[in-house]
Amino acid sequence: GLVEAVAAERLLRDGPNELRPPRGTPECVKFGRQLAGGLQCLMWVAAAICLIAYGVQEGEGDRGSSDNLYLAIALIAVVVVTGCFGYYQEFKSTNIIASFKNLVPQQATVIREGDKLQINANELVVGDLVEIKGGDRVPADIRIISAQGCKV
Repeated sequence: GLVEAVAAERLLRDGPNELRPPRGTPECVKFGRQLAGGLQCLMWVAAAICLIAYGVQEGEGDRGSSDNLYLAIALIAVVVVTGCFGYYQEFKSTNIIASFKNLVPQQATVIREGDKLQINANELVVGDLVEIKGGDRVPADIRIISAQGCKV
């Protein structure tokens, strides 16, 4: 296996054995999706119809009833409030899933200087000898040197 000094040098040179996470969806887009879901779109249309009906009533000079205006305001308030709750739930669940990812780091069995060591998979470097047993996750792009009963 590699000597510790060479492994440390390669780790500094190449960086950790990790994939860059994909770019996430911006928070404003997530909130916008909550405001423009299936039922929310129907409620936006109903609010728009109520506002148009109120405008037509005002245009004709009928100042007696403002029911359409109140209904439109109520519909818009319901959509915004449910959108805020939905966004909050999505935000919390995303954070919980992200915390599970970092809960237990992946380990790898590596041979360095003739000794078997357990290290974090992100500390693997090019040239490390990695031992994999049945049921283990492959911690990096590796080349198989020897195998016994290996099935893919």
